[in-house]
Amino acid sequence: MKNYWQVYRPSLESMMLSNEAVYLHENDQNEIFSYLPNYQGKRVLELGAGIGRFTSKLATIAGHVTAVDFMEQYIEKNQEENGHFENVAFKCADVTKLDFPAGSFDLVFSNWLFMYLSDAETNGVFRKIIEWLTPDGHFFLRESCYHQSGQ
Repeated sequence: MKNYWQVYRPSLESMMLSNEAVYLHENDQNEIFSYLPNYQGKRVLELGAGIGRFTSKLATIAGHVTAVDFMEQYIEKNQEENGHFENVAFKCADVTKLDFPAGSFDLVFSNWLFMYLSDAETNGVFRKIIEWLTPDGHFFLRESCYHQSGQ
């Protein structure tokens, strides 16, 4: 999968595959955040954080955000854009190999990630997410493709 993403620059236009990315992102972000539960002051895990499309908005409300992406250049761009937030930790890691203590997060947020994973990888990550969440925690995922990308 890294081969697929290495051809794309760490920019909003590349991530969204559109020259109108700024306009699309604003509308997209507003809609997505309207669906989230209250996460004010909560611990948030952002899987597939990429260049930080959602990291900054999560960080302005959450108590702490752990932003994870497996592409080093993307997480570096995210850190460049959002490193001023003291409540954000950036981690370059493969989500299928992540490990956190049980009950570490109140919200796990994912956008356009699982369409890149196999069924077995998805099932494995879902099992981990259930463990990482607090008993009253929430898992928000959004996928918008009907077939796997990057193949």
